[in-house]
Amino acid sequence: MTLPLDPHLLYLYLIAVCVLVLAPGPDFLLVLTRSVADGRRAGVIATLGISLGNVIHALLAAVGVSALIAASPALFDALRYAGGAYLAWIGARSLWSAVASRADGADSPMAGASDSTRASVRDSVVFTQALLTNLLNPKIILFQLAFVPQFVAPELGHVAVQIFLLGNLITLLGAAYLVGVAALCAGTARRLLSSRRMKTALDGLAGVLFLGFALRLLLTDRKFA
Repeated sequence: MTLPLDPHLLYLYLIAVCVLVLAPGPDFLLVLTRSVADGRRAGVIATLGISLGNVIHALLAAVGVSALIAASPALFDALRYAGGAYLAWIGARSLWSAVASRADGADSPMAGASDSTRASVRDSVVFTQALLTNLLNPKIILFQLAFVPQFVAPELGHVAVQIFLLGNLITLLGAAYLVGVAALCAGTARRLLSSRRMKTALDGLAGVLFLGFALRLLLTDRKFA
């Protein structure tokens, strides 16, 4: 079965997406911090949550729900405020972890990871956190509406299918990149976390960056840039 995609447009789209995937954002930072703190498994689970969010965004764009959200100031602002608040909460938790670690020398989050119950709860929290970080980001909605349609070929028909397929190429490429990030970061995590000072610094830096992403998201308008 031939995919209803224009080969030339697809080639240009893949080049553009590769550049965009490499640009750091909240998803990248979440996978990075989870991989460093909890190991490769946590990074991969965060990637799965982010990927599911991207699939849902692509589906919503294909059926027209994303367009309705972007066209409604009330809905868009509600999503923007929720996403900004959630990123700010993650940032505040990271900063608090840094302060607490500096104050009492708390053990690394990797300690006790062999406990299956604790690991299961952690995996669930990481997956949910990653999914919500992605779903509550209205910039992804704007991306799906303003960027993806530029590479759709209406003359081939099945426009909704084209939007969905193109949207999920981002999912596949992004997942491959984030899994690589998880593997690379997990490989150096134990050396970094052997120093409590380094662990505190990483938590503090992650907190500041998440708060920065939150502020940027809260300042987002409905014009894709």
